[in-house]
Amino acid sequence: MRSSRERSRAGAGDEMERGSHRVAWVHSPSPRDGIRVRSGAYGSNDPREGRSARRTFTKRTSSPTIWPAMKRILIVEDSIDLAGGLRRNLEVEGHRATISGTAAHAIETALRDAPDLIVLDLGLPDRDGYFVLEQLRARGCHSPVLILSARGLEADKVKGFRLGADDYVTKPFGVVELMARIGAHLRRAASESEPLTNGVLGDDALRQRYALTDRQIEVARLLAQGLSNAEIADTLGLSTFTARNHTEAVLLKLGASTRARVGAILRGQA
Repeated sequence: MRSSRERSRAGAGDEMERGSHRVAWVHSPSPRDGIRVRSGAYGSNDPREGRSARRTFTKRTSSPTIWPAMKRILIVEDSIDLAGGLRRNLEVEGHRATISGTAAHAIETALRDAPDLIVLDLGLPDRDGYFVLEQLRARGCHSPVLILSARGLEADKVKGFRLGADDYVTKPFGVVELMARIGAHLRRAASESEPLTNGVLGDDALRQRYALTDRQIEVARLLAQGLSNAEIADTLGLSTFTARNHTEAVLLKLGASTRARVGAILRGQA
């Protein structure tokens, strides 16, 4: 039978839902791994267990965030613990993350898979992270690159940007801030690649930018035409009650208060 302390530790890394808030725990075994503790620590303070028994966790609590549809993210980091923590956080948000621990593997993976975003450490065991970035840009990889490094000098940052990096975050870092930066880059990349037809947002754009479901996209386009809930129900073969619920959800996600506003958003004029 495990003690309550052991059960608590065994559950670290798991996602828990508490009301409308999402809670994730990220293991940071030592300061060198680069995760700054933002809200307390979890672990044993008993001196009899020794210093190695103490484990620190970062608690990340936030309201549900609307991210683009699932993206593929490449984490280039030789610290297994840090890379694993980042991957767990990204998977909590619904993304697929791959880890590369060397420059050679990172270049091969990025060119083969064309990830939607790359998190790149500079201190790799075989080659410098700058070399990875330079090779990727020279060989046609245009994925956004966020450098994550302990090198905090201005010259280091400038070099990274000149080689084609899109962002630069220094260690130690706050997990919440890093996830927000990653989300911003994913949204920007999705927005730049959104297909437009005569200025009208396509279905993929509505899914990625506003997280609309297929049914909600149908409702949104009917709302843009000025149809009432009863007319939408008749067109889609729904009950009026269901049509009204879909309408309310669409208006909420689009941040629109009128059908005219929905039309402007769908035409790309908002």
